[in-house]
Amino acid sequence: MSKTTARVLFVLCAFVIVFVSSFFLAGPTVLRSYDDAHRVQLVCVVSSAEASTGSSRSAKGVGASTPQVVIESRECGKFVLREGVTTDNSRDVASSFKSGTTYELEVGDGSLTTRTLLRVFGASPELLGYRPA
Repeated sequence: MSKTTARVLFVLCAFVIVFVSSFFLAGPTVLRSYDDAHRVQLVCVVSSAEASTGSSRSAKGVGASTPQVVIESRECGKFVLREGVTTDNSRDVASSFKSGTTYELEVGDGSLTTRTLLRVFGASPELLGYRPA
């Protein structure tokens, strides 16, 4: 292998490593910031809401369990609600959603746009707010 080919392969591999690392380390933070600045209102009929536990990962590789409520709607898909949800109140928050009731759901535009990619990683867009319509 020539020196030029070896250099090109090295630069290409380094670029891939930097890109993938940036995607997994900075990506969630960038997406969260974008979502906070670009909120979208959806009108959806909630079909179910269930208390569960999600997991998170930090840039240091350490994860934590997070209480959440998973909300599903036939026409809008699946969302998770974490804001204001604790281990103690997660079942109460889930039961506050009435099946068959229409809600205004607030979600970030970035998460909504990339929801197919999020699904690949086992994630759903996070609700930023909600209220009965």
